[in-house]
Amino acid sequence: MTQINLTSLQTLLPDAKFHNSETIKNVNFTGLTSLTLAGPTDISFVASKTFVNEAKASKASLLVVSEETAESLSDKAILVVPKVELATAKIIRIFFPEKQPSGKRSAQVAIDPSAKIGSNTDIGHFVTIGKDSIIGNDCIIEDGVKIGDRVQIGDGARIGKNCVFFDDTIVGKRFIVFGNSTFGGDGFGFVFAEGKHNKIPQVGRVVIGDDVEVGSNCTIDRGALTDTTIGNGCKFDNMVHIAHNCKVGNHVIIAGQSGLAGSVTLGNNVIIGGACAISDHLTLVDGTIIAGGSSLRTSPKTKDVYVGWDLGLTFPEFQKYRVNIKNIVNLNKWLKRIENIEKKVGIEAKES
Repeated sequence: MTQINLTSLQTLLPDAKFHNSETIKNVNFTGLTSLTLAGPTDISFVASKTFVNEAKASKASLLVVSEETAESLSDKAILVVPKVELATAKIIRIFFPEKQPSGKRSAQVAIDPSAKIGSNTDIGHFVTIGKDSIIGNDCIIEDGVKIGDRVQIGDGARIGKNCVFFDDTIVGKRFIVFGNSTFGGDGFGFVFAEGKHNKIPQVGRVVIGDDVEVGSNCTIDRGALTDTTIGNGCKFDNMVHIAHNCKVGNHVIIAGQSGLAGSVTLGNNVIIGGACAISDHLTLVDGTIIAGGSSLRTSPKTKDVYVGWDLGLTFPEFQKYRVNIKNIVNLNKWLKRIENIEKKVGIEAKES
């Protein structure tokens, strides 16, 4: 079992400030967990003021807190940090270190002789790698992964089980993907003629930047003529679909079950909530936020939070819209009551 002490934490988080740590200077911490589950050898964290009362009752020996909550917990042993979530992520990695490659290669693989595999890269069972493909150093390619011809995958990649990389796909460094995702399949392009749907060849590529993470069951389609591109630092949840010719900027977040139709352009630092649908050929400027469950058929003109169904409204505008709808419903009720009163008192309503 991994254990850490205060000295280890000070080395790990040099910018942190310890308060009331004298009482725990000899404690060997055995884990980081929630406030309610924590025991005497555990570290826990306080994400916001909402959890202060839980923190006061917690049995955790040490609490990771922000400046905002530190004063409310002055009688506890606390570790004050600029960003609680980031600090806890670093501590968790001490107790649960990432799997590291060892250069192990299964005997049940099919690798073309022209492919180049970097040093210290693991290759699991039943992996296939096509001709002229290049896999970087220190990668982990899990069981069942299929890599086509002329594919490039950068150093430090973690490729989950049964993922597929079609020909000519290019992936940057430190790429992470979980199981059953597909990159570089044909985009959805057809022309109806002569009584049938005729396929339009998709001859572009998928090009993915550095430090990108993709969940399970995602698809990123190759471009029709130009490439589909994903910028550095993007993070996609499970079941995200990126259609052909999309241009996704840097550090974009897309939550689960959301999809971009063809030729969408996303600026840097865009956030798209879960279950969103973005129509084709739209552009979202840097920093745009699309709330979960929204659909978009027009390009937002400015950076803002947008919400709704094909309305293109900012969040405040959508709130007004909802109020107006409610008022219209109530108005109809009042009109009916007025009509009933007029009938009772013998007033004859005249239509204008």
